Amino acid sequence: MGLFESLKKYSGEDFYPFHMPGHKRNPESGPFAEMYRLDITEIDGFDNLHQPELIIKDAQERAAGLYYSEDTYFLVNGSTAGILSAVSAAAGRGKKLIIARNCHKAVYHAAFLNRMELYYVYPQIVDGYEIAGAVLPEDIECTIKEILGREEEKDTGGIAGVVITSPTYDGMVSDVKKISDLVHSYGILLIVDQAHGAHFGLHPAYPQNAVREGADLVIHSLHKTLPAPTQTALLHRNGKLADKDLLEKYLRIYQSSSPSYLLMAGIDEAIAMAEKEGEQRLGKLLDLRNQFLKEIQGFSWIHICPFTEPGKLVISVKGCPVTGQILYDTLREKYHLQMEMASGNYVLAILSMMDRKEGFERLLAALREIDGEIQRMYAGGLSDLQRQGRVFGRKMNMAGLQLRLKADLNIWEAYTSPFEEVAMGQAAGRISAGFINLYPPGIPLAAPGEVLDEQVISIISDYLDCGYHVQGICENKIKVVDTCQ
Repeated sequence: MGLFESLKKYSGEDFYPFHMPGHKRNPESGPFAEMYRLDITEIDGFDNLHQPELIIKDAQERAAGLYYSEDTYFLVNGSTAGILSAVSAAAGRGKKLIIARNCHKAVYHAAFLNRMELYYVYPQIVDGYEIAGAVLPEDIECTIKEILGREEEKDTGGIAGVVITSPTYDGMVSDVKKISDLVHSYGILLIVDQAHGAHFGLHPAYPQNAVREGADLVIHSLHKTLPAPTQTALLHRNGKLADKDLLEKYLRIYQSSSPSYLLMAGIDEAIAMAEKEGEQRLGKLLDLRNQFLKEIQGFSWIHICPFTEPGKLVISVKGCPVTGQILYDTLREKYHLQMEMASGNYVLAILSMMDRKEGFERLLAALREIDGEIQRMYAGGLSDLQRQGRVFGRKMNMAGLQLRLKADLNIWEAYTSPFEEVAMGQAAGRISAGFINLYPPGIPLAAPGEVLDEQVISIISDYLDCGYHVQGICENKIKVVDTCQ
């Protein structure tokens, strides 16, 4: 019996709760009372996430079986808890960490907490779409050799591990198998943030999951592409390089000591559905996607990036007078289609095995109408977009994908230093005291310790002028290290 069925069974019994939670499963406890019937704490018979021996242990083993991992851990604090735990456990092997520059900010936070020295590998840029693409194995090897070349002993040089993101937020996939083989040849551990790839390996048309491709620690965010509640994820451990005891210690640190049984039941049910229906449902999704792509091929201005994994649609307006933000706003306001994210030249849609034909039909009809309006505009007509004054929006400077800022301080030194706030126009040449990033996706444009130059200031200004929310900027001011303290 799975967690959900066990909770359902228990809710029908006559036990009175002289324990937490405070709603006491009382039907008068408000609009969420029905949900509260299943909401319990670590009572007898329901195990403990931080030392599972019964029902949670069985549920985690079912998840491990689906992904072919040696150990799988339920995460109720999201993929962030998994990333923090994985990097912290790796820190026991050394203080140098090689990461893809497009890693999520949680990786940087983990490096800060463990006082690690970061070495960046930069992803390729996808031609024609201005998207951060794959990380190349040869670039990782160059970085490893650079570190080892500075060490007296030719061992791993205190390299804690390598962290990459695959797939990226935009659906770009790196060759995890080659990267895994490479870093293991140096005795180095590989962590893969595969938050957006929980569906990988469930259907032959999709990429294989990073566990089966040899990664030592893999994080899957279930709620992104599987039918699971927000905030649910998995952490997988494999091989001898990842210290199991150390990993579990950090999981106890970074996860709540009162984990939600509703969230854990949601994880268990998502795993059950993925196991029983995943291949079939992903096959249907692929058919819907392929039909959508066939229909959109005839469009004049709007195109789909062909290089992403099938779970993403990057809807490009590059070369078109409409910006990604305008397309995003139009789809939301006029057609009631809420997309995942807008960028300078594209809009991102996330697909999952629970998508329906209706959604694809509505998106196709909306894009067809918008594409036609743009075409008529060029023929001299007056479109809705023109009447709204929302054509010829300013194109965003995408050079931020290739920024390589000089670091004058380690991340932990800058993040804990006294700071002052200065106007953006006065920030060039100063050391950033915090993270500056677009959210989503949460990839830093500048990290603490890096020197802000004219280029990054110009890029940040472009983002703000185009209406994008930039975290780390408040009232056009930037936090910089106060060198006078």
